Parts: sequence; structure tokens; C-alpha cells
Amino acid sequence: MIGTHNGTFHCDEALAVFLLRQTATYRDADLTRTRDPKLLDTCDIVVDVGAVYDAEKLRFDHHQREFDGVFGHGYTTKLSSAGLIYKHYGREIISNHLGLSPEDPKVETLWLKLYKEYIEAIDGVDNGVQQYPPEIQAKYRSRTDVSARVGWLNAAWNESVDSKSVDARFEKASKLVGEEFLSRLEYYGNAWLPARELVLNGLNGRSAVNPSGHIILFEQFCPWKAGALEMARQALTM
Repeated sequence: MIGTHNGTFHCDEALAVFLLRQTATYRDADLTRTRDPKLLDTCDIVVDVGAVYDAEKLRFDHHQREFDGVFGHGYTTKLSSAGLIYKHYGREIISNHLGLSPEDPKVETLWLKLYKEYIEAIDGVDNGVQQYPPEIQAKYRSRTDVSARVGWLNAAWNESVDSKSVDARFEKASKLVGEEFLSRLEYYGNAWLPARELVLNGLNGRSAVNPSGHIILFEQFCPWKAGALEMARQALTM
């Protein structure tokens, strides 16, 4: 049984629940949405409620005042429940979904890539972390990100709902954000990684193309600009 809070839901716990259901342990787990400590104590794992972060006790909340957990690896955005679950279970999820050995270096590469490209923004939005200094005024308002789209699935303030219908809305939100996560994972695993490999091969063989090392030959087309330019900068400064 997975436990999380009831009432208004957010993108972070919607994704956290979906991610847990991608693991072998919680694949068929039911969900309890409550704030009752006695009911939460009956759950096998609890996310986004309970004011406790203790991975050994399978409690993953981030709302307690003293919490300052981050993903690490150079990232400083405070984690939400999505980031917490991804930090602890992300490698297993990636390995299972793509059929990779847990020891395959690709798993670690994708684990870091997915945090940067998908999870961190959800952490930031949920914790109120701004993308840029507040004195810089945005030129337009964006409310089409995945966190906003999950938020719109909540009932309106003047809409009559019961707990059963809200739970159904939560499941819809969890599916929305989770399927988008899997889509990103499949793209990075099946398209981005092969392109990255072609770029790395080109970088490693650049001296054979020209003694200066400043010319890179790609043996076939690939989308090299996203991320590849940074790898080129790193290689050329070595």
C-alpha cells in the first residue's frame, strides 16, 4: 500500500506514486490518500505527507521545516516527493523499463539526464524555487508546464466532489505526468543516447580527421547540438 495526502493534489506526489508503481515492489500497490497518521502507519511506503524523511522507514516527505535535501551531483534545487522517490528508485525504474542491467553505465547517465530535463523542474515548482532572480520581470506567463497541467485536474473551488471522485482525478493526474516521464525516458534511452555515442565517437576520433583536433567528422546524421556542444567544449579543453 502506498500512502499520500488527500485533498488538493500536486504534480510531485502524482509522479512519485507513478514512479513507485514502476518498481517491482510496488507495481501492483493500492493507494491510500489521507492525512490520518494512524492510516498512514498502515501503509508500506508514504510520500509527500507525514513530516518525515527516512528512506529506511520508507517515509518520503519534504514539508518539514528542517528538510533541505537535494539531488546532489551539482544540483541544488530542494527536492519534492517526486525528486525524493526518483533519487532512491530512479535507477531501478530506468533499468527495468529499458531492459538494461543495473550496472550498465547507461543507467547512471540516463538517471542524471532525466533529473536535469524533467524531475528538477517539478521539484522547483512544488517548492516555489524561481528559475531566475525575482527582479527580472517575465515577458509572458507560462501555465502549460506539466505541473500546471496536473493542477488543472483538481476540482474547481465551487465544484461538488467527494473523496472517491477526487481520488479518480488523482489517478488521472498520476497517469498524465507518469506517461510523460516514460516518454522522455524512452526518447533519451533510444534516441538521445545513440546520438550521444555518435558524437563521442566523433570527438574521440577528431585528431585522425585533422591534426588540430578542431574538426569533427560524423559518420551519419544525428541531432548533435543538444548536449553535444557541451561535450565538445569539454573535450577540446582537455
